[in-house]
Order: sequence, then C-alpha cells, then structure tokens
Amino acid sequence: MTQNFVLLENLINRVIRKERRQFELNKSHTELPKDTMTYKEKKEMTTKIKQLVLATILIVVLLLGCTPSKVETESQSTTQAQSTSQPTKGFDLVFWVYSDFTTHTSGEVMNKWISDFLAKNPDVNSITLVPKNDSELLTGVMAGVGLPDAFSASARDGKKYLEAVKLLNLKPIFEADSKFAEGFYDNALDAITVDDGMWAIPFISYIPVIFRNLTLLEKAGIDSTNGLPSMDIFIEQLRTLKEAGIYGTHSWSAGGFFAPGAILAADADNLTVGVLDGKTTIKPEQVVRTFEYIVKIDSYANKNMTWSDDATLEAFKTDQLAFLLGGPWTEPGIQQSGVNYDIVLVPPFEEGGRNGGLQGWDFIYGVDSGDPARNDAIMRWLKYLGEYEQQKEWTIKIGRPTLREDVMDDPSVLQTMMAKVSSQGLKGGMMQMQFFKSKVFWVSAIGEVAPMVSSGELTPEEGAQKFIELINALYAEAGE
Repeated sequence: MTQNFVLLENLINRVIRKERRQFELNKSHTELPKDTMTYKEKKEMTTKIKQLVLATILIVVLLLGCTPSKVETESQSTTQAQSTSQPTKGFDLVFWVYSDFTTHTSGEVMNKWISDFLAKNPDVNSITLVPKNDSELLTGVMAGVGLPDAFSASARDGKKYLEAVKLLNLKPIFEADSKFAEGFYDNALDAITVDDGMWAIPFISYIPVIFRNLTLLEKAGIDSTNGLPSMDIFIEQLRTLKEAGIYGTHSWSAGGFFAPGAILAADADNLTVGVLDGKTTIKPEQVVRTFEYIVKIDSYANKNMTWSDDATLEAFKTDQLAFLLGGPWTEPGIQQSGVNYDIVLVPPFEEGGRNGGLQGWDFIYGVDSGDPARNDAIMRWLKYLGEYEQQKEWTIKIGRPTLREDVMDDPSVLQTMMAKVSSQGLKGGMMQMQFFKSKVFWVSAIGEVAPMVSSGELTPEEGAQKFIELINALYAEAGE
C-alpha cells in the first residue's frame, strides 16, 4: 500500500509540473511580464490543476485496484486509525520481578502461573515479567515514572514505597477471604498493616542457615546427630576441627551485616528492639556478647574467606571447609556438587533458646493505576500469587521459604532439609527491621563495627557502644 501512495504522489507531481510549464509557455507570448499573473489566470490555472489531479487519482485508483479510503496520505490514515479504532479488550499487566524469578525453575513456575491466571481471568490479556535487581527495583519505583502494575521487592523498603508511590490498598483482599488471610504468619500481616491499610502480599522469606560438611565433621570425630544446640557447642566443634588441621569456617565479621547479624539475632531474647525519641531502645550491654562471639568464631576461621565468596563455596564443596553460612539460594550449587552435607540453624546462645535467624522478607506490591477495573485485575493477580497452592509450589520446587505459615507447616513441604529448617527458624528468628514501619535498617550498622572488633581495634564493649551510636545516627538521618 505504501508503494501505491508513492506512485500516486509522483504521478500527481508530474501532472502539476507539466501544467505549470505549459502556462508559462503560453504567457510568454503575451505583452505581460513573465512574473505577472492576473486573478482570472490564477483561477483558471488552479481550477485546471485541481481537475487534472482528481482525474489522476481516479485513474490510479482504477489501475491499482484500491478503494478511495486506501489512498489517503499516511498521516491521514494514521489519524483516522487512531480516531476510529476500537479499544483493546482486556489489560496487559507489567510485573517487575527479581532477575532470578525469570530463569531456570523459577521462570518455569512463574510462566505456568501466568498461563493459569490468564485462563481464568479473560479480562487480562497478558502479564509481562520484567527482571530487575535490588537496586534497579528501588531506584525504578522511587523515580515514579513508567511504573509497573505490580512489583516484587524487599520488605526493607516498604515504607519508602508507601511514601513515594500510590500503592494499592489490599485490605479488601484479606477481609473478603479469611482463610486466605489466616494462612500467613501473624507478624507478616502486622508488618503490612499501616494506617488502616494493608499494602503488600507477604511472599518469600529467608533466614541464614549453616551448611555442614559431614565428611569433615566425621574426619574430626564430631558427632553431627545433635546438630548445633548452642553457640558454645559451635565454638567447641570449631576448636576440634582446628586441632584436626581442618578449617572450621570462614570469617564471621567480614562481608557486611549478614554473618555478624546472624549472631546478633541468636541473642534476640536479650535485645529490647525498638526506637524511642529517635534513639534505639537496645542498650550497649545487650550486644556485648554478640561481639565477644564474633571474636571467638573468627579465631578459628579462615579470615581470608567471607560467606559470600565463590572461593568459600568451592572450599566447602571440595571438603576444605566444614561450616558455611548461607541461605536458600546457596543450596542448589551445593546439591550439584555431590558433597555430603546437612543444614542446621545458627545456634542460640543457650540450649533450648530462640532458634537463631535474622529474617529477610520480600513482598509483592501493587500500584494504583487510577482505573478501578485495572486495579481489580491487579489485585486478583496479587491474591493469586499469595494463595496457598502457589506459595506451596514455590517452596517445594524452588526451595525458598514463603511467608504462609500453613505452607511452612505442611508435612508435604517439610520433606526437604531447607524447608524443615526454615520452618523452624521462621518461628523463632528475628526480623531484620520494622518492615513498613521504619526506613531504618538498623542491623546493617553491625557490618561496619564487626571487623574492627575482630581485628582488636575495638574491644567488644567498645564495639557495642559504637554499634549503638551508629544505629542512632541512622535514625537521626531518617528523621525517625
């Protein structure tokens, strides 16, 4: 069709040029200057050109087999298409997700869910997954431009999102289906409830766990059947491994908050977590023991290794490291290696005490589109993701614990080591911060202090005081 338009345009231009040349030729035989044209002449020429153009259009239409509506200019066709086209039926939803949600088994599960949801919801045409990492999710949402219909992101930034973006209030979902709501952990529901609204679907969680190389424990003469019932037993086993010439573990002070934070959370019953008048309610003396045990563990560790290094993982898989701190994401690589291992919780300080674990959470948020019908479709998709069957499938197939207690207590889910240990930890672990109530990730401050205590630059008492000062500085910066 575009070629037809070009042909028509060229033909019309040739007719017009020919007529102008003929007019100028006729005019040269008169007594008027060449650049002088009477009103009558102008009118005659214009009328004749119009007649020729119309005749040419008719000829081209007949030759090309086009209807008159098909020989409009491109801009006219575009305008007409925009003004007469019918609106697309249904919604095309965009869902920003963590990058690993779109690959391997996670991607297969997500795509299956999308297909199932679309089949049951004819008003939704498509759901497009857009992979993003943590920082991209945060900066993209906070920019407030080109927002998706929904996004998965850390619970740590929940308050930031609530203040910066018009999130969908999902309270009607929970109120309309009590069975749906009752399946979640109580503290997860408490976290998402702010100002008479419920602003996210609790989705996945993680706690730090210890992978144990059973081959090395057996070689050192350690009975692994009792797990790690206390921090002191953990230290004793590290001592035994060192005496056997085996590296017990990696540094627990380096590599950020994750490792020292896991020790801190093991002492959760001793901490008065909170904020009052812009300052933490935790006292320095309550965290001295945490720093003392960071020093003890590091005295038996290979300090050149951190928990997140690839080299550390390889050392564990090749029987060169006995204890490796990690999370659910660590296990696939360990499974594939064929190493003989099991999984235990970070131990509490006293036997029978709270199970250690610093819980990290991820939520799924909806963005208010301003269109009630579209919002309803978004909310149905979010509810689908939070339902028992989907979260159960996620835990079984992906190995990641979710925030539905009914799923994490399901005997069919607890068949794997990771699910069983995570279920235990989710009942006794400590949240990383006050999700949705605060913007201050206060635990992160320990990552700055722990290396200084481990190296001897600060005593445990000095480290505890420094830690509290840094927490208070975070609250002051946030204005909380």
